[in-house]
Amino acid sequence: MITLKGITWNHPRGYDPLVAASKLYAKQFGVKVEWQKRSLSDFGDQSLTAMATENDLLIIEHPHTGVASETNCLVPLEDLLTYEQLQQLEQQSAGPSFLSYYYQQKQWALPVDAAMQCAASRPDLMGEHKIPATWEEVFELCEALKTQDLQVGIAFCATDCLCTFLSLTAQFGSSVRENNHLLVTREVGLQVLQLMRTMRDNFHLNCLNWNPIQLYDHMATENDIVYSPLAFGYTNYSREGFRKNKLCYHNAPWTKNIILGGAGIAVSAGSSHAKEAAEYAAWLCSAAIQNGVYVKEQGQPGNIVSWKDDAANALTNNFFLNTIDTLTYAYVRPRYSGWPAFQQWLGEALHQYLKEDLNPETVLNQLQQAYAASYQNHL
Repeated sequence: MITLKGITWNHPRGYDPLVAASKLYAKQFGVKVEWQKRSLSDFGDQSLTAMATENDLLIIEHPHTGVASETNCLVPLEDLLTYEQLQQLEQQSAGPSFLSYYYQQKQWALPVDAAMQCAASRPDLMGEHKIPATWEEVFELCEALKTQDLQVGIAFCATDCLCTFLSLTAQFGSSVRENNHLLVTREVGLQVLQLMRTMRDNFHLNCLNWNPIQLYDHMATENDIVYSPLAFGYTNYSREGFRKNKLCYHNAPWTKNIILGGAGIAVSAGSSHAKEAAEYAAWLCSAAIQNGVYVKEQGQPGNIVSWKDDAANALTNNFFLNTIDTLTYAYVRPRYSGWPAFQQWLGEALHQYLKEDLNPETVLNQLQQAYAASYQNHL
């Protein structure tokens, strides 16, 4: 029996469905896949080339496709799968997930998991309050909740400061693109920095310490946060029995141009069984598996068939149907080879701005200069 090694991220959503599906694959096709886990922060920041030397299969984020293109540490899937296989998976893509892994005329991964920032609520605590559709309504809700000693929350650790900044700049009309000379326009940059500071001042005190998992764990176990406008969604928290209280997910305020997340499955160029690894990846991303064992075992499918399926939505408190518009119109980040390092720095700089209450004009100038240097170095 062929044994493949894979690396994913340490959360039930990122690990459990892969293990369950791999057991099924081994029984059906005689190919075993052993999955190892890395932390959520390493998922976004760990060296792609280093992971590719030790594994056959890698779960990656789409911003790393530029690194793959520059280093050739992954095998383009056109070299391993048929045109028909790739075309079908593209047609079944949840939002822009499939195309987010297409860079420099090569398909570097297949979307096994789809995600974007979205809103979440505790329906049992919302009462008569309506879910905000605009940012103005978010702050109106925030003020109304204060009279009940209830709060709004958000994930504002360094990584999520970055993601919120990218979502808001895109929504305000200055998307960060890799062919731009500036990171953002001055007007939008200052507007967004001020808005993030207003969130910090009005939302839950611990926001600066939280990633989405920590935010949702708090929302699902404590009774003080009623609503979050923007954090990467996790179907796990909208499922029965995952935590003490079940969350409900919603489209983000303004819905469009919210940052795309999710994960793709890629094949290492160092694999001795690249063809077998690619066939497994295509099988894993197929509608039958995504809408079967994958979604049932805590997965968040990258296949649109599952997002529209009645049973998948019944399992997840309508997570998919409630947020599908946000996913459909999601914003795709730059993917040039220097972007992963720059986005890590950008998140840390934004977090420091909020934590230390730095001057927004000074911070914006630093961001612009750092982006220009990063992009020019990788042209």
